[in-house]
Amino acid sequence: MRKHLKIGLINLVCMILFSPAVAMVRQINPTVTPQPLVKVLSALIAQFKVNFLYEDANVKPHKVNYDASLYKGKSISQVLNSLLGPLNLSWYKVDEQNYSIFPKPARAVGDTQQIGALKLPAQDSLARDQVQGRVLDEHQLPLIYIKVTLLTAADSTLVQNALTDTTGNFTFTAIKAGTYKIRISAVGKYPYTTKPFTVGGAVRPAMEPIAMRASEETLKEVKITSSRQLVESKGDRLIYNVENSAMAAGNSLQLLRSAPFVRVGADNSVSLQGKKTMILIDGKPVPDVSLENILQTMPAGNIQKIELITHPSAKYDASYGAVINIITKKSQVEGFKGNFRLDGSTGKYANGSTNLSGTYKRNRLTIYANGGIIKGDNFFGVTSTRFQDPADPSYFMSNNWKRLSHNNMYSFQGSIDFQLSENQTFGLFADANHYKFKGPWGTRNEFGKENLRPDSALITDADFNQTVWSSTYNLNYHLLSDSGKHDLTVLTTFTPWKRNMFQKFPSALYNASGELIQTPPVYQNRNQAAIDVYIVQADYARQFQKSWKLETGLKYQQTNSRTSVNYEDDRSGQMQQVPEFSSHNTLQESIGAAYGILSKGWRNIKLQAGVRLEDTKADFAGHFRQHYTNLFPTFLYQHTVNKDIEVSASYKKTISRAPYYELVPYLVAINQYTIEQGDPALVPAFDNIYSLNANVYKLSLSLSYTKNKGLIGLFPVKQDFATKVTYYTRQNLKSASDISLYLFYPLQINDWWETINSGTPIGYNKAEGLVLGRKYKLSAFHSDFKTSHIFKFSTRLKFQIDAYYWTDYVQDLSNNSGNKNVDASFLLNLWEGKGQLRLGGSELVFKRNDYLITRNYGTFRSAERINTDSKRVYVGFTYKFGKSHVQKNDTKLGNEDALKRL
Repeated sequence: MRKHLKIGLINLVCMILFSPAVAMVRQINPTVTPQPLVKVLSALIAQFKVNFLYEDANVKPHKVNYDASLYKGKSISQVLNSLLGPLNLSWYKVDEQNYSIFPKPARAVGDTQQIGALKLPAQDSLARDQVQGRVLDEHQLPLIYIKVTLLTAADSTLVQNALTDTTGNFTFTAIKAGTYKIRISAVGKYPYTTKPFTVGGAVRPAMEPIAMRASEETLKEVKITSSRQLVESKGDRLIYNVENSAMAAGNSLQLLRSAPFVRVGADNSVSLQGKKTMILIDGKPVPDVSLENILQTMPAGNIQKIELITHPSAKYDASYGAVINIITKKSQVEGFKGNFRLDGSTGKYANGSTNLSGTYKRNRLTIYANGGIIKGDNFFGVTSTRFQDPADPSYFMSNNWKRLSHNNMYSFQGSIDFQLSENQTFGLFADANHYKFKGPWGTRNEFGKENLRPDSALITDADFNQTVWSSTYNLNYHLLSDSGKHDLTVLTTFTPWKRNMFQKFPSALYNASGELIQTPPVYQNRNQAAIDVYIVQADYARQFQKSWKLETGLKYQQTNSRTSVNYEDDRSGQMQQVPEFSSHNTLQESIGAAYGILSKGWRNIKLQAGVRLEDTKADFAGHFRQHYTNLFPTFLYQHTVNKDIEVSASYKKTISRAPYYELVPYLVAINQYTIEQGDPALVPAFDNIYSLNANVYKLSLSLSYTKNKGLIGLFPVKQDFATKVTYYTRQNLKSASDISLYLFYPLQINDWWETINSGTPIGYNKAEGLVLGRKYKLSAFHSDFKTSHIFKFSTRLKFQIDAYYWTDYVQDLSNNSGNKNVDASFLLNLWEGKGQLRLGGSELVFKRNDYLITRNYGTFRSAERINTDSKRVYVGFTYKFGKSHVQKNDTKLGNEDALKRL
């Protein structure tokens, strides 16, 4: 225990001091040093939760004297007036989240008035009118966030600038009486100037909607560069911006390994902060049954960003304590764009993949398609030792098997989005995958006494052949109306999944001298499964006045599972079915859910309370029926002390249902000495998750406590000492708990060096339950740490190195070994960004994925070591192609709408 406490304290110190975190120690300076205006605006973004829209040329050259303490308690309008006024800059509130900054229009010099220590321009007593209008494209759709300029009619003197909002509307406020005109310019449109109009008098000027005409010339794509951090912390989630990451090579599973707080296990299971994690792709749910195959075939280079939601609300399924939303790249430019990718990696075994994707946008229509092929070899090995003879505790049986899978994977994704009107979108999505796996699956079982030469060995030269078909079909509808006050999403998803696996096990028993003792019967096994998942879901959000917000929704999920196991052996001289190990099962499960979330925001406080109701019915034909209803409350309290300090507290209850196939009373022979069986008595497990969170400057801390009841794990339930056969089944433990402190600290050291640090400085978990009729308890301290360093050597060359380490830990009633290693990668931009070359390696220093799991249940002791291919080198190449252009439409205002996004 002392050892783990010391390791935890060392990790905590390292996480704060390893990167130049000493920057947090601020020196007190009696004078205010001028700061770049861009930096000050970034601080205001964090403080007021808004965005600023501006042209770099108007903002970057300026510096301001800014001391946050002098502006404490001031509104954003007061702060902007004070900062921008002396710089001859003005601002305009586009909506609640966006503010535009632009050069101040020429005006007569007036007096100023004092407000505390701030000098503000005097209000013009004659400015009493406003001008409103709307800008549309040639198809009557709104043009958003484009600049609109108000000029004097006489000499075209600049009066004001404004930006259109999300509905194409603009407003000029406080306009003096006079004659004016409006000039509008937008990318891909001919400039437009209105006829002169008069402001003042009894009638306010009424502007007709302005329809812009498309330019006929081909436009080059507008490239927008930013200094966005690799990982951003935003409320209940972290945003992992991977679009230009050096690590974005290989598949999405490889990329997830480099994400903060994400752990990818030896079996490719993905968890966020140790919680059961829901995976979404572009906000759409992916059924667990097909998840691993989709992640293996999705290229990392096709991912724009990953949202790591650590505190999900009642909107998400109660089965998950965390959510990962993978957002793919889709071009937002009119015309055709695409990219072509080649990836390859090698350790002891090699893999290669190719992928082609493209997006076509025309008027109301957006079409996206992506297809890929992966070929290669995958190694997976398990070495285990079991001690299970009460008469002779030193007598052991080893089970060493190695599987070399020759993989061929084919994937396709496609989507069509059609804009029904300016605030309605209808979409279709399809995902189709076909996988073929085959190869040798050899096993060597040895028998003998510990530390002595084995007295016999059973060698099995097995092989396997597996085919998987997986697809997903989705229809979705989105309505956003009344300037975002109403938000409705309706979707339906159908996922059929099929698997056909065949294994054959010829074996021979040898003595210590290598002489043949016996040739056991040959047995073979065909495992077939067909699972269909149907989902219908509707989500609605309503924004009220005074920062009240209501979210509600309904979801229905139906799962139909059909499985069959056909076990045969030749003990009679020919292959015949063995009914004891053969089965045919049908299971139906339905989950109906409804949720409601009410949120209220004050100046510095946000309060959110929600509840989710789930009704579950399961029917296993001829065996059992289950029906239960549960409520899952969620709660979030968030308090912003100032722009640098924020604290919050949250609570969530979750459920873990048993996998469909584990509720079936099956018997499957893993080998001649290991049999797994189903357990219809399994009941769901429940988690209660409590979190306290604090953001102090750039440092984020989260203390999380999880209390579990009924944790499901795989345990031995029966031992046959005569035949040396052990039976395993999944069963519920009495209880388990975990308390962990999570830390996240990004730091921009200078213009070319950025570091991101995350991990668990200290944690403690424990579990207790019955195994083989006896009570067992297990507990341990644990700790982990991950640090990423990104070096931008030039605009073309970037280098990233990741180091990670975690200590031994406890999972259910087993002890698991820790891990440590280093990944690194170079990213080289070619041909002005059209090409990207990535060269790197994973698990470069230590042997990775060599996991040791030990168990001790009295008469049963085991040690199991899992390993895969490691120390791999990879290379990835991406080429972007296609032109973006705007085509002329002969009709000025017709039915063919265009979706233009900046």
